[in-house]
Amino acid sequence: MNPIPLLSRVVFSRYFTSGLVSATGVLALGLLGYAAGGMQMAVLLGTGALTICFADNPAPMRVKAFELLFSTFGSALCFLLVWASVGHPWVELLLVPLLGFGAGLVSLWGKRALALSFSLLFITVITLGVPPAPNLHTLLLGVALFVLGGLLFTAYALALGRILQSRTKQQALAEVLDALAAYMRWQSQFYARQMAEDEAYGRAAVLQGAVNDALQSARDLVLREGRKPSDALWTRMLLESLDLFEAQLAAQTDSALLRSQFEGTEVLDTLQAGTLQTADALSALALAMLHSRRNEARPLDATRWARAEQQASTLTRSNTAELAHARSALASLLNTQREIDALVATLQTTYAARDGGALPSLPDLRPFVSTWRYDPRQIRAHLRWGSPIFRHAVRLGLALLCGLVVARSLFVHQAHDYWILLTIAVILRPNYGVTRQRLKDRLLGTLLGCLFTAVLLDLHLGLPALLAALFLALTFARTFVTTNYRFTAMAASVLSLLLARLLEGDVRFLVDQRLIDTFIGATLAWGFSYVLPRWEYQDVPRQLSSLMQAQRDYALAVLEAQQQDEGAFRIARKRLFDALASMTGLYSRMLEEPVAKRRALRELARLITHSYLLAAHLASMRVLRARRTRRLSPEAIETLIAPTRAWVLQQLGLKAAPTLVAMPVPLRANPVPGSITPEADTTPDPLLRRLNLIGVEAALVGQIDQRVVRDLHLPGEAGNSD
Repeated sequence: MNPIPLLSRVVFSRYFTSGLVSATGVLALGLLGYAAGGMQMAVLLGTGALTICFADNPAPMRVKAFELLFSTFGSALCFLLVWASVGHPWVELLLVPLLGFGAGLVSLWGKRALALSFSLLFITVITLGVPPAPNLHTLLLGVALFVLGGLLFTAYALALGRILQSRTKQQALAEVLDALAAYMRWQSQFYARQMAEDEAYGRAAVLQGAVNDALQSARDLVLREGRKPSDALWTRMLLESLDLFEAQLAAQTDSALLRSQFEGTEVLDTLQAGTLQTADALSALALAMLHSRRNEARPLDATRWARAEQQASTLTRSNTAELAHARSALASLLNTQREIDALVATLQTTYAARDGGALPSLPDLRPFVSTWRYDPRQIRAHLRWGSPIFRHAVRLGLALLCGLVVARSLFVHQAHDYWILLTIAVILRPNYGVTRQRLKDRLLGTLLGCLFTAVLLDLHLGLPALLAALFLALTFARTFVTTNYRFTAMAASVLSLLLARLLEGDVRFLVDQRLIDTFIGATLAWGFSYVLPRWEYQDVPRQLSSLMQAQRDYALAVLEAQQQDEGAFRIARKRLFDALASMTGLYSRMLEEPVAKRRALRELARLITHSYLLAAHLASMRVLRARRTRRLSPEAIETLIAPTRAWVLQQLGLKAAPTLVAMPVPLRANPVPGSITPEADTTPDPLLRRLNLIGVEAALVGQIDQRVVRDLHLPGEAGNSD
């Protein structure tokens, strides 16, 4: 693999841009403070900016302003209280867990609020290492300078956020295209080599989940505050990307059948090469968007799918019925691939028109945007023992209390004993699985960061080189905080040790202390992750209900009598993708939990796999139906589809659906060659075949749903057995 495009994708990503913005603001305010009032002012202004920069994430201006101001004044209050308590151990023992509990409650507002929570925890913890304020005037002046640093950084971040708003949307869309390209690249590999079914569909679910995550992130950025022509173009590209993902799902439906029938022939080679060409075109477009340059990729070869069709037509088999069945599936796939090509070409054309033109017409997009609302009244709903957020807040407060006791007992004369508490703060999360992954990343990242810093300290860097190293460390710490925390942990260790070198002189002995403190903090965090835990299986019933409802709504949108309301269909599709992403995330986190706490693990994996397959069949059905409307009347199509619609709703658990004994289209438990046996000289009808497969998948999803509910009540190992 060529490392240059990979490095380019990191450097030009919105995450690196965010890291660069944060590091520039913190360094600039630190230098400003040093020029205005010496090192003490530099530390206070820089600390205010550093604390607030954790909450600086892409968002609409009003949301961003609220988050930054909340972090500024909330962190200032924590700073004031903790600094005033320094030198009073019993007050610290009472105050630190209370502030930890409050910071834990902040996470009730969702993923974005985790950054706000960490800002409060960060300043609470590092202030424990500050010498006591000699008098009230010094205390208040220090807090005022901290607030000034936070407000100046807020103004700077909002100004740059406004300037970079369109660029951020463009970067988010490039991430979507890269995720779509990775999924299509997997589809090409599926034709090239044999894979076990569990491995193949398990990997597909991971890549589909990555696409869903990228789409959700892009929706929340692109569909808000669109005032420029370029914003409308990014919106159009996002909608086209959603259509492309649906088409990619449709292209996956018959992969196993085609591979079994065309194994060892040129057909599979042509499909593999053609699909890879499409993936490369998407990757090239994504890279062009990241670089804000023209897309110079060649147009897709429209003849490659005709070659596959020609190669299939020359084949002979002893079982002509199965071959006819495979040729019908291939014809359907090739039509879908041509539609994918058309969508890629549309994306390229839309991007080429980014420098001008009128606003394209767009549907009402408000239902597609996630709700970001910080309502204080929500706190009351979580002040109960059964709330996972309340339990997390209690767990976090107790862990910080224990960490403080250990730190003050073992390291009486160590100024950086707060590193133990900082390790606890960054590792503990509401979910055990995320906590465990953070623990591993923190340990390995800290080890690598300390080794790297030890080498840097031996080089005896001058002040300019030291400042440059601090700048790069902060940049990379912010860049990977949500994408690869291991690199963030590594950069954070470099940053903290080099800051100590800048402020305290020779600190090589702190390298060992950092490792020891991190190990102690990680051990405490691991132990407290078992205190008042919320295991993933406890959330399965709610997620399962949402997923089944989303599948019913999507099936209704595809199989409704008259397909006229495109907006309703898009909303149903969006909700299905979100529900699948949530269930995939739950399954991934459950894999990190103790074996005894994993319930219905294998059935959940099957549920995710077959839910994606059902979505793929429905997406393919929508394409086939659109083609068939040119030849059949709406009444004729409704006659074909109505029984399948009723069957699917019944299998997916809609109580109001009519009870059916069987469908007019015969169902088979395993629709592979031989399960549908038309006459030797008859080509299977693609529409009827797709209806059959939809019915089969709906029945499987319904059965697996019942087994998941059953296995949730079994012990971990029993619930995971075949």
